[in-house]
Amino acid sequence: MLLYQFNKGDERAFKKLFDDFFKSSCAFVKRYIPDHGAVEDVVQETFINLWEKRGIYTDMVYFKAYLYKSLYNNALFYLRQHKISEDVDPGIEDNTETALAAIIEEEVHREIIAAIDRLPLERRRIVELSMAGHTQEEIAEKLKISVNTVKTQKRKAFAFLRAELQHLFVFFLVLLHL
Repeated sequence: MLLYQFNKGDERAFKKLFDDFFKSSCAFVKRYIPDHGAVEDVVQETFINLWEKRGIYTDMVYFKAYLYKSLYNNALFYLRQHKISEDVDPGIEDNTETALAAIIEEEVHREIIAAIDRLPLERRRIVELSMAGHTQEEIAEKLKISVNTVKTQKRKAFAFLRAELQHLFVFFLVLLHL
């Protein structure tokens, strides 16, 4: 539905897609361009190009493939334009396998972050602190809750995340057998 609205020129749909993909797009481009400001410029320019070509995206898989291919091409164009390419791995333009791995990694990262964002606030905070390396005791102290509450909320959060992200495990199993 979102992609349909985007294709029809709905600016709210554009903003939603931009917001959903901005961080992962920046992380993807950062693999090629070290300057944060330039990374954001490339991502924004790519989204402007996507908007100008709205109407051609038949499904979300096609949109994502087009997005990441455009990000890759725009990053290379930026490197050539600013004569930075000699500082980058000379095989960057021909390494399709590495680019595909980066796309998959960023897409998985985007889906995990989106799933964490759907957690209730307290559970999300516990998961984020846990991912940052804090112990259950530290989390309990920081959030002023009991260690048992941390354990319970963490268990519920991970059960939710497993259910939300189970399609990624199927995806990885398919990739392993290709």
